[in-house]
Amino acid sequence: MNIKFLASFYSFFLLALFGCDNQSTSIQGKPQLNNNASNTSIDFDANAPAAIQISEPALVVGLVGTHCKSDETAYINAKMHKVIRSIDESIVYKLEPSDNVLSICVAKDDSSLSYRFGRIDDMGLEKLATAEAPFGSYYRQVGRVGESILFFSNGEYHYYIINSGGMGSGVTVNVFKNDTLITELFSGNDPYDDFVIATGLNLPKKLVRETQPFNKRMQ
Repeated sequence: MNIKFLASFYSFFLLALFGCDNQSTSIQGKPQLNNNASNTSIDFDANAPAAIQISEPALVVGLVGTHCKSDETAYINAKMHKVIRSIDESIVYKLEPSDNVLSICVAKDDSSLSYRFGRIDDMGLEKLATAEAPFGSYYRQVGRVGESILFFSNGEYHYYIINSGGMGSGVTVNVFKNDTLITELFSGNDPYDDFVIATGLNLPKKLVRETQPFNKRMQ
């Protein structure tokens, strides 16, 4: 009787011991967050449901900050650097690094569309589209590169936000003063690291109008 009891107890002890070891191993084998990774503006809520809502626009998670608020969806987030052209014959252009971030933000109820630019803790410029002064939208093909352009005016300055696709990759901001290009900014070519663009997101029709750009160079 005692032998059977001891055998049963020993079997139960081994089962519990190896069962715990296997569970511990399976947890350690799962991918963990890298504590040494670069800081991002994306806050992960441990209590948030894991399931992805199909009705929500798909936003690729990258290493780009945002000026968008919690009640907004980010259409574009991009690190922006100044383009320096004509360095020498062997270099077409180079990027001068900066801390500036471009965000195009859409209210989740489609009530607003905003252009925001500057450092995350010090926004330099914000422009809101309105029904009376909507942003312009234009698509053009340059060789094998397709360009979706969102643009607006701020006094005598014209701003063009260019999302390149096809054989191109990256986000460009061109600023004209009347007919003269005065500023050219570029994100870099790497999705996730340099820029993040939402897919399946329709911009509010009352705040965006399809039309030709003001400047012929952008048409």
